[in-house]
Amino acid sequence: MNWQILRYDQVSSTQDTARKLVAAGADEGTIVVADEQERGRGRRGRAWISPCGGFYASLVLRIDPLGSLRAGIAVAEALRDVEIEAMLKWPNDVLVGEKKIAGVLIENVGDRAIVGVGVNLVAAPVATATCVARETAVLLTQDDLLKRILQHLTPASPKEILKRYRALSATIGRDVRVEVGTSTASRPIVGRAAGIDSLGRLLIETDNTLRTITSGSCIHLRFVPQAGWRSVF
Repeated sequence: MNWQILRYDQVSSTQDTARKLVAAGADEGTIVVADEQERGRGRRGRAWISPCGGFYASLVLRIDPLGSLRAGIAVAEALRDVEIEAMLKWPNDVLVGEKKIAGVLIENVGDRAIVGVGVNLVAAPVATATCVARETAVLLTQDDLLKRILQHLTPASPKEILKRYRALSATIGRDVRVEVGTSTASRPIVGRAAGIDSLGRLLIETDNTLRTITSGSCIHLRFVPQAGWRSVF
């Protein structure tokens, strides 16, 4: 892959910038990197707080049925390179323990996928988050992290991708609640995450039934005696 890296001090969002570039003819391998985002966003329309000093990038790639898993793996493995115990919450949130350190957003435009990656490098903007500086003594710059992510995005078979994803999964075996549907009209499915199928879908055991979840917002649960189920993240 021939990467073309475009760097900006500040953008509205790297996703929006990459989308405009694709509309203007930018090809696979274009990468938008910014020091700061004014209106960064995550999955299901959520805001991604993006202060100066974090890692914010959007990569233009081919549409890939397992692209969401591939991207999450690349980010988690890049962080594990620098001694951070990164794991994946389905589909592609990157956690350290129960705190989020990075996220991935994929938006398709024509025959291209715009893969947005946000990593908390030096600060954790909310209480449920952590950052690279807290989790490792290794100094990790934007350039270092991008290089590592690209190294882990090298081609691999679907079988290998699924093997790597399952090994990094923090969700399999957990009690979960998944909000399916739209952000304004969702319904919860609660059960035990039994696995990931060959298409990257989450399998949930609930009421002696195995449910297959194609997309949704997954929340890990923990049972608290005398209080019931509580959200962890």
